[in-house]
Amino acid sequence: MATSGADAGARGAVPSLDTGLRRGAHNNAFDREWLRLASVGERGSLLRFHRSLPAVSVGRHQVLGRELRLDHCEGRGLDTVRRPSGGGALYLDADCQCFSLVLAGKERPGGISGILEIAAGGLREGLRRLGLECEFKSPNDLEVGGRKIASVFAAGGDGAWLVLGTLLVNADVRAMLEALRVPTEKLSPDGLAAARERLATLLQCLGRAPGSEEVRSALERGLAGAFGLRLRRTDGAMEVDIPAHAGEDERAFARALEWCGAGDGRLEAVWKGGGATLRARGGFTPGGRCFRGVELAGDFHLAPARWLEDLQAGLEGLPAGLVRRSVEDHWRRHPPQLVGAQAGDLVRVLELLAEKHEASAALGLTEAEANALMLQGDQGGLREILSQASVMLVPYCAKPAWCKWRHLDGCSECGLCEVGEAYRLARERGMEVTTVTRYEHLVATLDAMRGRRVPAYVGMCCSNFFIKRQRAFRDAGMPALLMDISGANCYELKQEDQAYAGSFTAEAKLDLGVLRKVMRLVPPVPESRREKGEGGGDDADAGALEEGAPRG
Repeated sequence: MATSGADAGARGAVPSLDTGLRRGAHNNAFDREWLRLASVGERGSLLRFHRSLPAVSVGRHQVLGRELRLDHCEGRGLDTVRRPSGGGALYLDADCQCFSLVLAGKERPGGISGILEIAAGGLREGLRRLGLECEFKSPNDLEVGGRKIASVFAAGGDGAWLVLGTLLVNADVRAMLEALRVPTEKLSPDGLAAARERLATLLQCLGRAPGSEEVRSALERGLAGAFGLRLRRTDGAMEVDIPAHAGEDERAFARALEWCGAGDGRLEAVWKGGGATLRARGGFTPGGRCFRGVELAGDFHLAPARWLEDLQAGLEGLPAGLVRRSVEDHWRRHPPQLVGAQAGDLVRVLELLAEKHEASAALGLTEAEANALMLQGDQGGLREILSQASVMLVPYCAKPAWCKWRHLDGCSECGLCEVGEAYRLARERGMEVTTVTRYEHLVATLDAMRGRRVPAYVGMCCSNFFIKRQRAFRDAGMPALLMDISGANCYELKQEDQAYAGSFTAEAKLDLGVLRKVMRLVPPVPESRREKGEGGGDDADAGALEEGAPRG
C-alpha cells in the first residue's frame, strides 16, 4: 500500500519502484491519477520507472492531426495518449526507458523552467554514472554530440508536480517516423543528416544496452541528488485505483485537440517561435471583424494548463485589431509559466489567423486555399508582402521526374507542368525566379537575397518543411508568403533525407488556383518594360524538352 503524503513527502523517504512493461494508456492514466491524488494530499511523492508497449504520446497542448499519422497509428493498434505535460510528440516502445516523478507539496523556485532544468541535471548525472557525457539543450532535451538521447517534461504546480523523462536505450527509427507526422531529423553542423544521425541511444554510445536495473540505479542517484530526495525502494505493489473506463477516458483526452474536421469555416495559422511551434484555429463573425471559436495549440510547456483556455475564452467576439492588447493584458493579470513561447508569439499566430481571413476575403479563397498559405515574418500582412515581392522560389520536387530541368535552376516553360505556369506568372511581374534544388541551395539563395536587400518574396514548400526548417526562413530576415504543395511530398513518403540532398524522385503538385489568385496582388511589370526585356524570368530555352518526354 502507498504511504500517506506526510510519510512519503519531502520529510520522508520517497518510494521508488519499477512497474515494468505496460500499455501506454495505462502508464499515462497512472501518472495522471497519482498527480491528482498528490495534489489534494491523498498520495505522497513517488518515483516510478516504466516502459511502454508501442505507443505515441503528444504534449498537453498539441494537435493530434498535425503531429501524428493517425491512420497509421490506428492501423498498427498503437495507443495514442496525451501527457499532462507540454512538449513535443514521442514514439514509445520497450527500448525507451521512462520515469515519472511526482513531487507532492513541492514549491520549486523558477517554476516549470526551473523544474525542467533540475530534471535535466539529474538525468545528466545519471547518464554520467553509466559512463556517458551529455549536454543540456534548453528547454528540455539532452544531447550527445548534437544528437538527442533523452528528454524531460513537467506538469502541475497546484499542490504537486509531475516530472516525466524518456531515455533512448535503443531506437526503432523506422517505426518512429512512420508514426510521427513531423520528422525528427535535423541538420547537423556538417551538412544534412538522416533521422538515425539525429538520435543517439545508449546502445550506440556505450556499445551495449544496459539492463533495466543498471539504468534505474544510475537514474535514481542522479534524480535524488538533483531534487534533494531520499529514496527507498519498494518491492510491494503501489497502485492507484484506475477505473475500468480509464482507457476510454485516455482516448477522449487524447482526442480533445484533433483538428481533423474541415469545411466548418475555420482557418488555421502556424508560427514558429523561439522554442516552440504555435498553432491557431478559428473562425470570424459574419462581419469578419471579430474572432469566433479560437483554439490555440503548440509544443510549449505551460502551467497552469487552464491558462490557455482562459485566454481563448477572452478572445471570443474580440475585434482582431485588439488582439495584442487582449493577450498582453491577460498575460499581465495572470502571468503564466510558459517555456518555449512569449506573449508576442501568441499575438503573432493570432494576427496570422486574422490576416488569412482578410486574404481569403480579398482573393476569393476557399477555406482550404487560405489554409495553404504560410506567412513568414514578425510583422506585415499579405498585401504588404505581395506588393513588395520581387523573387519567387519554386521547389524542384514540383517538376516532373522526366524533365531535364528537375534538378536544375531553370524552366523551359513547355506547358506540360505547373512549374512553367509559375515561371510565366512571375515573369509577367518582373520577378526573379529560382528553382531550389536542395536544402543547401535554399540556404545559399536566401543568404544571397538578404545580401541584395530583397524586400519580400513568394515561394512554395510543404507545411512540414516550413515548420521544421523555419529557422532558415527566419534567419533570412525577409517577409515571405509561402504556399503549401500537395501530392507525393517527401514527408509523407519518409524520404526527407533524399529531398534535402536533391535526390527525391516522386512528384509534388503546385496549386495553380491559389498561385493565380495570390499573384493578382503582385504589381505587374508594364508591357512596355516586358517588351524591352526588363522583366524577370529565366534564360532557359523555351522550346527545350527532355529527350523522350511526352509532348502535347
